[in-house]
Amino acid sequence: MEKIHTLLELIFQRGEMNIYRRILRTALWGSCVTFMVMGGIFLVSIFILHNELHEQGRDVSGRMGDYLEENFQQEVKVRLTETTALRAQIVGRLLKNCSLNVENLADTLTDTLQNDAEYRVRSLPVANFEEVDDYVPYLYYSPDLLKQGLSSELRQEVALVSSVEDDIRRMSRRYQGSVLVASTKGYMIRMDMLDFDGKGAVLCHEPLRSTYDYQHKGWFQSTIKEDRLIFTSPYMASYGQPCISICAPYHDNKGVAGVAVADIDTSYICRSLESSDVDGSDFSFIMDGKGNVIISPRPDGAFAATDMDLNLRQAEDKVLAETAERMMAGEQGIALVNADGNEYYLVYAPVPEVGWSIGTVIDTTKITASGDNAEAYVKEIFRRYDAELGKYFLIKVIGAIVLFIITLYPILRRNVKMAQGFAEPINTLIDGVKEIAGGNLNRKLSIKTGDELETLAESFNHMTEELTLYMDSLAKTTAQKEHIETELSVATRIQTGMLPDGHNPFPERQDFDLAAMMQTAREVGGDFYDFYFLDDRYLVLTVADVSDKGVPAALFMVISKTLLKENLLFVGDPERLGEVFAKTNNALIRSNKENMFVTVFCGVLDTLTGEFTYVNAGHNPPVIRQNGRCRYLEMGHYPILGALEDLTFGVSRMQLDRGDAIFLYTDGVTEAKNNENKMFGTQLLLRTLYVPGDNAEQEIQRVYEAVKEYAGSEPQSDDITMLELIYHGSMQERKDSYENGEGK
Repeated sequence: MEKIHTLLELIFQRGEMNIYRRILRTALWGSCVTFMVMGGIFLVSIFILHNELHEQGRDVSGRMGDYLEENFQQEVKVRLTETTALRAQIVGRLLKNCSLNVENLADTLTDTLQNDAEYRVRSLPVANFEEVDDYVPYLYYSPDLLKQGLSSELRQEVALVSSVEDDIRRMSRRYQGSVLVASTKGYMIRMDMLDFDGKGAVLCHEPLRSTYDYQHKGWFQSTIKEDRLIFTSPYMASYGQPCISICAPYHDNKGVAGVAVADIDTSYICRSLESSDVDGSDFSFIMDGKGNVIISPRPDGAFAATDMDLNLRQAEDKVLAETAERMMAGEQGIALVNADGNEYYLVYAPVPEVGWSIGTVIDTTKITASGDNAEAYVKEIFRRYDAELGKYFLIKVIGAIVLFIITLYPILRRNVKMAQGFAEPINTLIDGVKEIAGGNLNRKLSIKTGDELETLAESFNHMTEELTLYMDSLAKTTAQKEHIETELSVATRIQTGMLPDGHNPFPERQDFDLAAMMQTAREVGGDFYDFYFLDDRYLVLTVADVSDKGVPAALFMVISKTLLKENLLFVGDPERLGEVFAKTNNALIRSNKENMFVTVFCGVLDTLTGEFTYVNAGHNPPVIRQNGRCRYLEMGHYPILGALEDLTFGVSRMQLDRGDAIFLYTDGVTEAKNNENKMFGTQLLLRTLYVPGDNAEQEIQRVYEAVKEYAGSEPQSDDITMLELIYHGSMQERKDSYENGEGK
């Protein structure tokens, strides 16, 4: 207790606060406040958590029930989707197998009729004259055939066709229906499997025995007419049971000879759609390609097939009707529909073999009930957990209070040592920094604390070393920078001196007005302009733009300008301007180690005739002002200079009349950007040049001011070069005009 009392006096005594006392007080208060705040937060959190657990328990249980219900719904949807697809495959395979058997039977009949010597004839009972039991193949003659009588040739054919008796027997064992062979000549071989009535074959009973004529039935006529395998829609068979028929034609040497048929009882298909669930909560039905429910285990309701004419497209529920349309289209999916006053999930899949669709239906109340049971179970779990958590919280609160009392004294002692450990190296660091700040850059700090203070001391030592080196380097860099600036200034003056003066360069000439200017983006630029006379008659105009900026571009500019001018002066003929460009291009290629290039527009004006001959090597099209209209010069573009060797450059021509003007420029004019990053553009340049000025120099200055005003505070990003020529006509024309009074 005495040590604690001494420690508290040191902390709370009055007087000057040194760094040791500040760190000690800060550490103490920080520890205590942190401990108390954390403890308070812990206690408050416990009470808040305990009080809200009841509310949260009910909310979580409800959400858990919803989640379980939703999850169960999703599982049911997945299961139903898989089940429906499987049932569709089962029905498809059943019908496919049956159709294969019918086609095999038809092929056998075709082979029998076309190769009769290879088969043994059979003798079968005739249902028209005697009783026939179930499971026995028999013959039946249509009323018309009996009236006209059987020829010996037909009797031989009947006996021959009867050889398929064994095939009919094998097929009949697979399906609950009839298998038959119906000839176009009026006789039928048939076997019935109708043991549910115990009356024997269907056609041995009146009135069918005397009146049944299959040749007028739709299935027979359709198969004969289409001469292919067909599936009939479900219909009520002559023996009173719904079924579908699979029909295939067979042939003799003259063509279609009859139809092989297998009837499939719809109840046989319906059993393949029975639910595998114990409670039978879902069921499946089959809809044909017209929207009618044709097979269903339900005796009544929206999904029943009692009348075999229930069309789901006409259902009252709009969703059910739309789903029926999708089922008819052969689609696969799931929908939430209402029928018979209940809500169902309807999962559907196509049976492509016959153009049907299978739908599997489950009542949503079955799923909801599972979610409600899960919610009640979760609520009971949360109630039990709440009671246990209350006891746990009480123990934790008591433990937290005891822990605070036990750990208070070690915290105080640890804070004292920590304050001492911080204060001593900091004081050493302060003294060393004061000495360094006084100018002693050789002072080294030695602090071995193994933490950030040691790193800080090493940083100060490194800083003094770097500062010493920097001061030496700064003196050298300053001298080098001054030297570079002097050289750039000289280079600027040299480059400017290489270009002809663009301010009224030919004041003595009255037949044209010429002005030019260049404003570089850096100290030296890559643009250039040039004008000179080949002789007293031909005036050369050139504007070019090198692919880079700065000193490299300036050097390449000098080479390009010199080569082009020297080659043109050497040739001295405007007609050979294309040859001059080709020669200059090859020369640039040979000396171009940095893969630079230049775009050039060069034209030669015949001051006597106004003919303007020019070549455009990838440069911006000039602006022509003629007859009060401004437009861009339409011409073929030729390759840039310095890119590829041995290129050809075509020469173009145009006629300048009195008062016409041509304006040459580089892309620094049209691509100048404002603070919205939008370019000055070609259209704005046309509007600026539309109204002519007093002279060429005035028009160039007006364009430059328009560009600067458009860019605003944005810095110039590219060199700006412009040249304008206004043609006033030849000296002789001007003299003649003056004498005629036009120039007064």
